[in-house]
Amino acid sequence: MQRLASRSNYERWIDCRNLWRFWGWKIDHDQPISEEGFTPYSLSAFLRDEAKAAIDTPTREQAQLHGKNQQLKHGNHYYASVLIQNTDLMEQRKAVIDGLRNHDELDHLRKIAEEKGLKLVLLALILDTESRFQRVQGRARVGDPSALDHFRKDDMRSNGADGKLQNNAELIASTDVRIKNDGDLDTLRSNLRAALAQAVAMNERQDSE
Repeated sequence: MQRLASRSNYERWIDCRNLWRFWGWKIDHDQPISEEGFTPYSLSAFLRDEAKAAIDTPTREQAQLHGKNQQLKHGNHYYASVLIQNTDLMEQRKAVIDGLRNHDELDHLRKIAEEKGLKLVLLALILDTESRFQRVQGRARVGDPSALDHFRKDDMRSNGADGKLQNNAELIASTDVRIKNDGDLDTLRSNLRAALAQAVAMNERQDSE
């Protein structure tokens, strides 16, 4: 998230999708973020942890259903509130948030950020369904769909087929910066570092206006 105006040298960065969910390789995915001085947080990790506590080894579909039930009970911005309440996110100088799922989460984070004199920048990593499915198969995590058709159905729900409870497609349409994630890991790390630098530059340009 970037600065709004009132607090100097505060930049924040927020990602509308799961930065690392579809990687097929085991890497230290926080390394390029940390090297650029940003602290990583995961909104979707709270959903996954809750689903694991309730189901043990939930499939992606089961995790989506758990999130849906929690949002129906507590409000569509529920996981954004959980993130803020259970971390020191709003005390960080720079932060990256992974795993937003709908506009209500985004709007809630923006509202709290604005109250603290901060601004959000929205980033999306873009990759076609087939390539993401291949990467998921490569990581072989329990609960991942084993068939492409099943994976497509999960994607349809995450892109708004179940209404506004989760709508990655709507978030992607609202992004400030997009990165096409079809290269190797070194390319992605380089692109991510450039995007983080772009967030700071956008902040500086806005402050000078």
